[in-house]
Amino acid sequence: MSPNHPSSSPSSPQGGNNEQPSPPLASILSDGEQSFTHKYEAARQYIDSLAKPVGSLGTLEDWGARMAALQQTTAPTADGAACLIFAADHGVAKDKSDGGKNCSAYPQIVSRKVLEALDHGIAGASVLSKCNNVQLRVIDVGLADGPVNYEWSGNTVRLATKRIRGGTKNFCTSNALTTDEVQICIEVGRDETNKLMKEMGGTNVIMFGEVGIGNTTTASALIAALTHVNVATVCGSGASTTRDGINEEIVARKIDIIQEALNFHGSTSLSNNPLQALSAVGGAEICSMVGGILEASKHDVAILVDGFIVTTAAMIACMIDPMVCRVLLFSTKSTEKGQMIAIRTITEIATANSIPVQTTPALDMGLRMGEASGCITSVPLLRSACAIISNLATLNDVMCLEMGK
Repeated sequence: MSPNHPSSSPSSPQGGNNEQPSPPLASILSDGEQSFTHKYEAARQYIDSLAKPVGSLGTLEDWGARMAALQQTTAPTADGAACLIFAADHGVAKDKSDGGKNCSAYPQIVSRKVLEALDHGIAGASVLSKCNNVQLRVIDVGLADGPVNYEWSGNTVRLATKRIRGGTKNFCTSNALTTDEVQICIEVGRDETNKLMKEMGGTNVIMFGEVGIGNTTTASALIAALTHVNVATVCGSGASTTRDGINEEIVARKIDIIQEALNFHGSTSLSNNPLQALSAVGGAEICSMVGGILEASKHDVAILVDGFIVTTAAMIACMIDPMVCRVLLFSTKSTEKGQMIAIRTITEIATANSIPVQTTPALDMGLRMGEASGCITSVPLLRSACAIISNLATLNDVMCLEMGK
């Protein structure tokens, strides 16, 4: 049985049995009147008929069905893969002498140095993109000025058409962003995503990444504000100077900083209010990722979701538009415990809107570099998922094989 045959194998109508054969999977997928959920379930039913124990390919089965439903074809692909990284700095990460809170183990200047490495093609995302055939684009949406003027090449790294000069403000003493700045950054994300997809002439999977010292503190503050969980249950070490990634001193400092910020803004007013939360304790690059995710969803393009910070942006995008849940593929489990709170929130939104719930993150490798490293590394898995639904024989095909032919 190929994907163009019935998606299930009901018995032929006999006597008083009025059951009709199911329509072919290809017909269901291409039918504009069918919901995403119906298409997804039909694809899962077809995958169940393949020559393997039911469910034995785990997350690959969910990804294959999701890609088929989004692309409306029995032969989905992930060949046109793009990665868009947004970079910005955070006022809370500035040195105390500059009005910040020293929330990170690294100085703020590191953000700019990472972008310089990306511009030269020698950073982590540069290397991983090349070896996985992923088109990489990096947008400076709000980095702090460096000690030396450096103009981005315009090839890999580009300046946003509108940006938050110098980054956000310290959210312990004021709003990180104005409401207008939040909208500007969201629109930058939408525009840059649309632009990259058009330049590639067709993108069937997109990834988002981030660069910005202090953005794990910002992401933790957003989750705590929006979900009203205890701050201590969200915070991890972020960018650490130790091999095991554990720095209890940094964690304790983050908890104090975020609690101070929530006390200043009034945490109850931010709960379930994504745009207000982005203004109060957000980041320019996180706002841009939210915009990019919303734009990709609008075009039914699958998103391989990276670790903690990108998952936070995905959660916020789902709060704004629950249909975003359709396109999300969780690529990597973060070492930051707040990620699972964000995933749980996304799951609740999907369930409430009758959208198939995503599987747990595919990779559990202790990845915590950022720069979309986890999702770029997962691209071969997504291509495998597409190959399975496109090319794997059905159990019926295998049982009908004749030896020697």
